[in-house]
Amino acid sequence: MDFLHSQDDRDRPPPAACPDYFRWIHEDLWPWKETGITRDAVESGRKTAHFRLVIVEGRAYVETYRRAVHKRDFYTLWGILQLLRRYPGKIPDLDLMFNWADTPVVKSVDYSEPNATAPPPLFRYCGDDATLEIVFPDWTFWGWPETNIKPWEEFLEDLKEGEKRWMDKEAYAYWRGNPTLAPTRRDLAKCNVSHKHDWGVRLYKQDWNKEKQEGFKQSNLASQCMHRYKIYIEGVGWSMYIDLQLGKKVLISFTCSLPLENEILVPSLQAQEIGKAGSDFTQEDLKMDYVYDYMFHLLSEYAKLMRYKPTIPGRAIEICSETLACPAIEIQKKFMMESMVKGPTDVSPCNMPPPYDALALRTLLKRKANSISQVELWEKRYWENQTKHN
Repeated sequence: MDFLHSQDDRDRPPPAACPDYFRWIHEDLWPWKETGITRDAVESGRKTAHFRLVIVEGRAYVETYRRAVHKRDFYTLWGILQLLRRYPGKIPDLDLMFNWADTPVVKSVDYSEPNATAPPPLFRYCGDDATLEIVFPDWTFWGWPETNIKPWEEFLEDLKEGEKRWMDKEAYAYWRGNPTLAPTRRDLAKCNVSHKHDWGVRLYKQDWNKEKQEGFKQSNLASQCMHRYKIYIEGVGWSMYIDLQLGKKVLISFTCSLPLENEILVPSLQAQEIGKAGSDFTQEDLKMDYVYDYMFHLLSEYAKLMRYKPTIPGRAIEICSETLACPAIEIQKKFMMESMVKGPTDVSPCNMPPPYDALALRTLLKRKANSISQVELWEKRYWENQTKHN
């Protein structure tokens, strides 16, 4: 039997190399590299966690502390169950706390002293330079029925249909969202077209109540491919909709000082190249196979750091795909069936890249800082030119 299994493995194609962004798994887990993850550390995250997930012998158990808005917890757990179906018996036993809210809460500064306790290993959909959350793919990869956003694989197909030649796109910068979530968004709203001036942007407020009544017809992300430029501006945490796939230039920030007639930060040709690179990255390096492989490697590396044997909490309930899918109706049922993993894959997970070495990480962070400085310089020069002409 062992010989047949080995022969089977030799007949399979070698696994591909994981995309380079998988290296951030090592960075997210570095706070526990030396100490490991103890039961006390995990349970210290309960005060801010929304649910606890325990996997024992390939079966998932959940203890819920607070219900999620928009069923974020439900679809996250659905995605984890699909991972277990895709790689049965390959996910190690583990115990973790998850917070589905927008804003990171585990501050690096609170654990920076030499004798400080270990931070809680808290999973979340986002993080930043000042926090220590372990970043996990957000729930919308498996669809978001409440807003009519399709599961990722089908969504990517729609994007291919929605893309057009660069010059065929409307020559505007586009943004849709809630303008009240941050001061920067309120400032952005002032840049909308008016009878006095047209800054070359088209801004739309997301009216959740109206959208809900109309079935979120205006929330189709693929339709946003009709504009050449997409504005990205943060709210209270992160934006779950990946803009790079739209085949356009993404504006990391935007002010009225950088109007469209200035070609929005970069020349048009360069903008096209950036847009194409973003679209290619999304279609190739963010396909659903890699989403599952990212989850696989993240949970596997996390489990390696555990210093205790996970046990099933007394108040936890076992979940499986069938028990979650059976009560679903209408579009929720449709999306769950479309995103359900049909069975084990015969392809091994991609090969995990090594951590960044110190020099490579410094170089990467320096390049990021330089990019920000470049944008600030463009803005400064624009205002200097405006002053000269006035």
